[in-house]
Amino acid sequence: MEADTAAESGASVEVGYNSVFERLVDAAEGDAATLVGLVAYGLYKIGKREWALSVRQASGHPPTREDLAAYAQAQTQTVLDSYRSKANEIVASYATAVLESERPNVLAEAIRGSFMRSFWPSFAASVAFAAILSLIVVIAAINGFGIPIEWPAHHRVAPPVQR
Repeated sequence: MEADTAAESGASVEVGYNSVFERLVDAAEGDAATLVGLVAYGLYKIGKREWALSVRQASGHPPTREDLAAYAQAQTQTVLDSYRSKANEIVASYATAVLESERPNVLAEAIRGSFMRSFWPSFAASVAFAAILSLIVVIAAINGFGIPIEWPAHHRVAPPVQR
C-alpha cells in the first residue's frame, strides 16, 4: 500500500510501483470516463483493503511488500475491466436515481416556466393590438370616415303600407 501512496502523491516512483490507478483512470478520455475510472479505482481499493485485512487475520501481521506487489500483479486487464464495468453500473444507477428524484421538479419548472413565458408576452401583444385597433377606429370616426354599408335590394325591408 505504501508504493501506491508514494506514486499517487507525486513522489518518485519506487521499484515495484503499482500502476493500477493509471490503468483505471485516464483523464484524457474525458470527464465521464475519468469519473468511472475513479469509481473503479475505489472498488479496487475496497478489494485491496479486504484482502489486506484477511491476510492480517490469517497471519497475524499486515501484508509484506512482496504480498502487496503480488496483489498488484494479480490485477489483470480482465480484473480491471470488471472494476470498470461495475463502476459504470454504479455511476449509471446513481445518475438514474438523481434524474428520477429531480423529475417532478424539472417537469413542474418546465410547465410553469413555459406557460408564464408564453402567456404574458402573448397577453401584452393582444392588449396592444386591441388598443391600436381601437385608436384607429376612434380616429376614423372623429374624421368622418366610416364604412358605408349598402344592403342589397332583396334584403331591404319594405316600408309598412299605410291605409
